[in-house]
Amino acid sequence: FYFKNWHGTTEGESPVWRHCLSKLRGQSPQKTPEGTPLLDVGSLEYLYAQCQHDFQTGRAPLRTAHSEAEQHEIENECLGMAVLAITHYAKNLDIPFSTASREMSYKRFIPESLNSNIKQRNILTRIRISNVFKKFLAEFNTQTVGESNITCYDLKIKYLATLEGLTSRMGSELFNPISLSIIQEKELSSGGYYGKKLI
Repeated sequence: FYFKNWHGTTEGESPVWRHCLSKLRGQSPQKTPEGTPLLDVGSLEYLYAQCQHDFQTGRAPLRTAHSEAEQHEIENECLGMAVLAITHYAKNLDIPFSTASREMSYKRFIPESLNSNIKQRNILTRIRISNVFKKFLAEFNTQTVGESNITCYDLKIKYLATLEGLTSRMGSELFNPISLSIIQEKELSSGGYYGKKLI
């Protein structure tokens, strides 16, 4: 099961903890109770990989934009997700950020739908997007990551927290039913009992 704000970084939403001392519950927001993190390292690694895949393939669809400005904001957030993913990749494999930024394109880390949309734009717009992305990636790695000693763990948390607000159905899956069966209530001769059931 996926619990929103399990990382406790989303303002306005209650954080989710695995354990919390009962005497701390119900205190003022200034004394937020903390417990054991909901996810251990292995679970976080799996969740990061799964969510990254779902984001890139469209299984976790982007939220609906209600204006052109909001659409532009969503696109920028997607590029920001690519910055986090490339940075995580470089730190995880202990390779220089300059090497990672040269060898890896942001297109690999954004949703396929957005990538397709960008490909349809004129060449000057695509070059501008690429240049802005490279500049932001370099600034993020030299200023934010380099100066603050940010870890792979921190990058995973930021990635997943951002993804919650960027997608519309984060943590949920939809399954198309193959068939529908309705069984009426009745007692069977064997003594079993079936209630109304929808499959």
